[in-house]
Amino acid sequence: MVKKFLIVVLLIAQSVMASPLSDSALRMIKIGNEIGSPIVVKNGQDLLLKGMFKHNDFDATYEASKQARLGNQLMGYPPQIHIANQLLSKLLKQGYEPAIYDSALFLLDGESGFVKDEFMALGLLEELTGAYFNAQAAFLAAAVRNELLIPDAQGKRHINELIDFAILNNVSGAAQYRKYHIGNEYKRNPAVKNWRNWIIKQ
Repeated sequence: MVKKFLIVVLLIAQSVMASPLSDSALRMIKIGNEIGSPIVVKNGQDLLLKGMFKHNDFDATYEASKQARLGNQLMGYPPQIHIANQLLSKLLKQGYEPAIYDSALFLLDGESGFVKDEFMALGLLEELTGAYFNAQAAFLAAAVRNELLIPDAQGKRHINELIDFAILNNVSGAAQYRKYHIGNEYKRNPAVKNWRNWIIKQ
């Protein structure tokens, strides 16, 4: 059963349109896990696959990637990092916004099968900011530039532009970060050990 599920996941279609099936599938998987029902979980997984194949749903593909990464103890599925990353890579090539953001975080921290590459991660975050107007990515990009680089005058302007954009869009923690970490009074703190945890805590 595990192999069948994983083979099906790997056969994902390339062209994608959104479908509401993924939301229903996730609710079923969540409920099935909560009540300890493998049948309900399997029905949710089947619905997720239906969203991927019949409706070419990016959201379903993204959630399938997350499911594969986590595994499922109730169903006896161990984490399948390689498959999760294959799905994420397909979504990344299609320019799917959540996949770009997740990939950036994995690259920043060098986790979950990703080789640490802070500069590539920064490029993805700034792509999200410019192409998708993603204010959360702008805040993270500003912090990464501020913490990891030694910016010149142009770099400082860019950091200020990124953090301004995040603040104007009411990103949690952005205004406080600017107040205490950006500017003439800024003193460099020890490097952030895990960016995913850091951004969640903001």
